[in-house]
Parts: sequence; C-alpha cells; structure tokens
Amino acid sequence: MLSYSNVSIAKIPNLNFTYERTFEKVLYYTYIKYSCPVESLITSRAISKTASILIVVIVVIAAVGGIAAYLSQQAPPPTTTATTTPTATTTSPTTTSQTTTTTATTTSPTTATAVKPIIIGATLSLTGKYGRTGEWYKMGYELWVEQINKKGGLLGRPVKLIIYDDQSDPTTAASLYEKLITVDKADLLLGPYSSAIVFAASSVTEKYRKVMVEGGGNALKIFSRGYRYIFLTLPGLAENITKGLFDFIASLPPDKRPKTIAIINANDLFPKAIANGAILYAKKLGLEVVLHEEYPKEAKDLTPLLTKVKELNPDVLIGGTYFPDAVLIVKTLKQLNWRPKIVFLTVGPAMPEFWETLGEDANGIMGESWWEPTAPWKGVKEFVQAFREKYGKDPDYHAACAYAACQVIEAAVKAVGSLDQDKIAEWIRTHTIETIVGPLKYTEAGYPTLGPLLIQWQNGTRVIIMPKNAATGEAIYPLPPTWG
Repeated sequence: MLSYSNVSIAKIPNLNFTYERTFEKVLYYTYIKYSCPVESLITSRAISKTASILIVVIVVIAAVGGIAAYLSQQAPPPTTTATTTPTATTTSPTTTSQTTTTTATTTSPTTATAVKPIIIGATLSLTGKYGRTGEWYKMGYELWVEQINKKGGLLGRPVKLIIYDDQSDPTTAASLYEKLITVDKADLLLGPYSSAIVFAASSVTEKYRKVMVEGGGNALKIFSRGYRYIFLTLPGLAENITKGLFDFIASLPPDKRPKTIAIINANDLFPKAIANGAILYAKKLGLEVVLHEEYPKEAKDLTPLLTKVKELNPDVLIGGTYFPDAVLIVKTLKQLNWRPKIVFLTVGPAMPEFWETLGEDANGIMGESWWEPTAPWKGVKEFVQAFREKYGKDPDYHAACAYAACQVIEAAVKAVGSLDQDKIAEWIRTHTIETIVGPLKYTEAGYPTLGPLLIQWQNGTRVIIMPKNAATGEAIYPLPPTWG
C-alpha cells in the first residue's frame, strides 16, 4: 500500500476497488509532480489556487464514496416475513388407547402472526360400553365449532376443539381432563358422557377451578358436593327421569291405573339414581314396588332376572338402563313372551338406533327424552336442519344437549367478554340462557329444573306423551300381555 506523508490508504478500511485506485492515483500524481505531500501543496502555494481546490474536491469525493461503500457492506440484509394460512387438522380414531380429534377452522390471517385460538377440550366415550352414545355428543360439539368459526369465533379468535377418547372409563377420563388442563392448556371444557364419568372428571376440573359445561351426567350425587364450576344442560336430574311416566299414570282414571311396579337397574351411578327416584314417585302415588333389583352394568344375559319379574307379573316394569341393556331387556321379554302394561326404559328408547335395532319390537316401549326434534324451543329448527345437512340424519337428545352445552359457553363468554373462569361461572349461575333444549335457569348447585319428556315408540316414530302441552299423540296403554 502506498503512503503519502500523513495520508495512508490503509487507514480507510474496506474501500472498494474503484474508490481506492482513484484516491491513490490523485495522491500519487500530486506527490510526483510537485514533490511534496498533499497537505503541503494546499498551504505552500506550490500549485495554483484552482488546482488546490480541484485536488481537495477530488479527495473529499473519494473519501465520502469510500465511507458509503463501507457502511453499505456493514448493513444487515433485508428481512422477509412469511405468512402462513392455518388449516384444519383432524386426527381420526386409531387403534391406540387414546384418540384425539382436533377441529379447528380459522380465517386467513391479515398479519404475519395468526390469531391464537381458544381451546375447548373434552373427553367422550368413543369406544367401550358407551361408544355409540358418545358419537352423538361428538357430532353436537363439532357442529357448533364449525358454526361458531364461520361467524368469526369467540372474542374474535377461532375455536379449536380437542376431544380424547375416555374409552367409557371414569379413571381414564379423569386423567385425560388433567392432561387437557395442564398440557393442552384448554381455555374451556365440555363434559363427557355418563354420570359415573362426569362424577370423576368434575373432581379434576373443580380442583383447577375450570368451568365445565356438560350434558352427559345428571345424577344428584354429582351436584351434591358444593362444586362451583360444573353446569348441566340435560334439563333435569336423573332422579326426575320417571316424573313424566308417573304424571301419565296419575292422569289415568283411578280404575285404569296400574297398581304394582318392578324396578331393575344396572349397577352404575346413573341407573341407581333413576331407580331411587322411581321408588319415591311410586310411594307418592301409593303404588306397590314388588321388586327392586340391580344387575351388572356389563350384563349380557338378563333372562334369570326377567323370569323372576315375569313370575311377579307387575303392571309396570321400569328399567334404569343405557342403550345396550335397554335393547337386551326388550329382546329378552320377547323371548319370554311376556310384557306388563307399561315398559319404561331409559336412554335407549330416546335414540333412533333403538328402532333401527329392534324394529317393530320397539312398538309401545316408553322412555324419557330430554329433547325432541319437534320441540318448540328457539333455534331447534335451524339446529335440526344443520345437523341433517352435515350428518344425513336427525339428532337425538344427546346431540342436542351437547350442542346446548356449547351454546351456554358461547353466551357466557360473550357476556363476560373474557375467559375469566370465575366470571363465567357466576354469569351462568345467575342468568336464564336460551338454548335448543329450552331456557336453562340454574340452581346454585349447577343443574336446571325443566324436566324430561315422556315418549313412546309408535310405528317407527317417537311420540311425545307428556307433558300434555307438548304431546304429539296419545299413549298405547295397556300393552298387549304377549308378543303374538
């Protein structure tokens, strides 16, 4: 590197080639021509005034250009931001013990970062004893999520639904709700199916002070613990399920009323509650309970028990059942070629599959329903139509109560304007909420008090018998004593 007096090219770092050679040539020319350093040339009159000015201008231009080049090389490269449009993800049930179904529908983000979704979690019995019923709840939940996201979500955020398969097991459900809260960081919770599973799961949600709205468990035992964060959308308790039946019996002329009743139930929390309630109602009407007996909830053969019932020949048979044992009882009664004046079973008769499975053998069988597609409540017609369009069939009360649970959450979150669990719980407890299962007004314990419908299968149709103001037909009573 050339050095000319006090001016050294090496002292100006990172000069590009053009500027470096220009500066060097200027200094070299002046040094050789006038045999003196450039700073001396300017002050010693060794050159003309015009030449001095010209040299200074050239030197300044060269220096500025070199500095500019230096700075441009040190500047960071421009950044780019990728915009990603989130898509819905669904994981179908597999052979593993846990099944996660995630439904998330979001709008394309207008900024670099997508809006964080509100996570709603639940477990359902997608396999095991209650697998058939659990599917109805899943359909109800997913329909609401699809609809709410089309409307912009909650609080301006998309809703993401996470469902785990609890395999119809209370212990599994409790563990999975722990996971939903601590691992998945669910903002809100929907309930599982069956009173026994809700009882176990709600202990977890209460511990974490997380609101859970559920339409699957209504035994009084669930709501007798002083819990503050659980709310029911079935319009009443399991103990009240037979109310419609006993209202019907009371409406009959005294000489036509049945006199004796046999009560059987599965050995599980929900059926036990039904039986206990039925015993109380029977005593109030002065009816004699000639038998009350339980059977294993996984029973595959009820012939010995129903043979005993037949020998007692009661006027009414009440079964605290789920779908599988309700079907089993009807099939066994036909095999025994006997039936009382009234056969009342729970859960099974309210489901379309009851007729699909039994056909005409279901004729005359009574049951409870917490909701029917013909119910007069606000939004029922729209719900039924949307359900048919999405799933190709009518919903049953399980799907309706699941959807209503989502409606309760939606109303509370919008009213409160946040995900504050205490505020949401207090709002639900102190307001009447319009849902497709009716206007729900909650007790302090967290359950509503509307009560169920009494239905009866007649030629492939569920006919509402009670209450009278909702009736769609008259009851077939008494039933023929044989199946001829």
